[in-house]
Amino acid sequence: MHARAVGGHLLGGLLALGLAAVTIAAVARPAVAAPNNVVSTPPMGWASWNSFAAKINYNVIKGQVDALISAGLKDAGYQYVNIDEGWWQGTRDSAGNFTVDPADWPGGMAAIADYIHSKGLKAGIYTDAGRDGCGYYYPTGRPAAPGSGSEGHYDQDFLQFSRWGFDFVKVDWCGGNAEGLNPQSAYTAISDSIARATAQTGRPMVLSVCSWGNGGPWNWGPGISTMWRTSQDIIYYGENASMSRVLTNFDSAQHPTAQSPGHYNDPDMLVVGMPGFNAAQNRTHLGLWAISGAPLLAGNNLATMSAETRAILTNREVIAIDQDPLGRQGTKVAEDATGLQVYSKTLTGTGNRAVLLLNRTGATANITVRWSAVGLTGAVAVRDPWTGTDLGSSTTGYTSAVPANQAVLLTLSGTDGTGSGTTATTIVGRQSGRCLDVNNSSTTNGTQAQLWDCNGQANQAWTYTAGKQLMIGNKCLDAANRGTANGTKAVIWDCNGQNNQQWNVNADGTVTGVQSGLCLDASGAATANGTKIVLWACGSGANQRWTLR
Repeated sequence: MHARAVGGHLLGGLLALGLAAVTIAAVARPAVAAPNNVVSTPPMGWASWNSFAAKINYNVIKGQVDALISAGLKDAGYQYVNIDEGWWQGTRDSAGNFTVDPADWPGGMAAIADYIHSKGLKAGIYTDAGRDGCGYYYPTGRPAAPGSGSEGHYDQDFLQFSRWGFDFVKVDWCGGNAEGLNPQSAYTAISDSIARATAQTGRPMVLSVCSWGNGGPWNWGPGISTMWRTSQDIIYYGENASMSRVLTNFDSAQHPTAQSPGHYNDPDMLVVGMPGFNAAQNRTHLGLWAISGAPLLAGNNLATMSAETRAILTNREVIAIDQDPLGRQGTKVAEDATGLQVYSKTLTGTGNRAVLLLNRTGATANITVRWSAVGLTGAVAVRDPWTGTDLGSSTTGYTSAVPANQAVLLTLSGTDGTGSGTTATTIVGRQSGRCLDVNNSSTTNGTQAQLWDCNGQANQAWTYTAGKQLMIGNKCLDAANRGTANGTKAVIWDCNGQNNQQWNVNADGTVTGVQSGLCLDASGAATANGTKIVLWACGSGANQRWTLR
């Protein structure tokens, strides 16, 4: 939360084409294990901020715990109850320990953690990476709270959280941002403090990094945390829910190479059931988070929600898409017309996918998912997880009319095509020995591919899909401006299904554009870091030979 103030608060597999002479030994890179990694699927639960801001106390949290259980959310998999900002006003005793208002928290914070645990749930708490936390810079519901961050007390504070019994800690960035701290350094120190606390108490804690995307946490967050915020707040205190904000946060979290079981891009808490959204918007929102494999932390008032909202939040088939053990993030695989997008997520088991058809335009439109784009072949069965209805089968694809600014979520069951696009691989120039690379991990459309020393990082991890796309993250390698002339730049661009984004990987080691027939070429036969990649008439040069591994 808390990125700016509104209303007073800041809120694979490779396509086998008989490539006898091409080295293909693609193996998924193992996830980095964080010392405090304690989950294997995206955390699910409820957090206090969206509905209550800083106006929280024991009775507010107890009421939401009771409602979570009575509404069936616990049975559906929601397990964390996270106490967000407002529990503490920045006061400490002479030894530097937290002091809290006993009128708000009778028995202290351990008492509310105990109550949460007594109901078979897990407890979450909140602090800031800086000296003065968000409650100082953006007081909402309580007076400004100087000293409400943990900087200078990391070991002391995280040990106290663990001793109180908390299982989850969200660390915000208001103080860190105001003080100009380095996000990676600050959160690494926090992760180390949590590891030391766990060593003393035996209680691991989920670390939720909340730097609002500052410092590119998708690049380093997997090594130190369970989840990392990729954006500013999805809602600011006093606002209604907004689909434009939901889509902005969804887009900001598109870093699929960072995600794996136990490590998740976090587009922020849910606004399902909040004022401003109808049922269709709630389903679209939850569908976007499910296809992303994002944490599901409800933010609505559970005690007053409608039966309709409850049914949406507890839909078991939709939750299963989010919680799939593979931990994949769905990626965009087609956009036949601007704003009409198809996202695909590979699920556990053979031939299983979830797809989301997203209409960002202002009018209802037909959107088609083609089986070739999602790596399936033969007859594929289609199901609507919202209604639990089978929609028949097809050997080519499925088309649905999607209302404006809404999404249709589907699950597919079929046969994996050869090369279903599920495994990351590097593409190494045979002449240079260097890797096909996107400079500085850029995600900007038009960034030209280059050669760089192979380093195993995500900006060198390509996926060759059954649709003949070379994808990096959610971008496709593209012949710029649909060019077919020698010297056409090979760039990254939003995947759109056009043939200037389709490539043949050939037995002689060349990679040729389906549209142009030209070869991927290290410009000028150069071998240095930074050599740009272009299209050129195919010849015998080693600068046009590549090894995929």
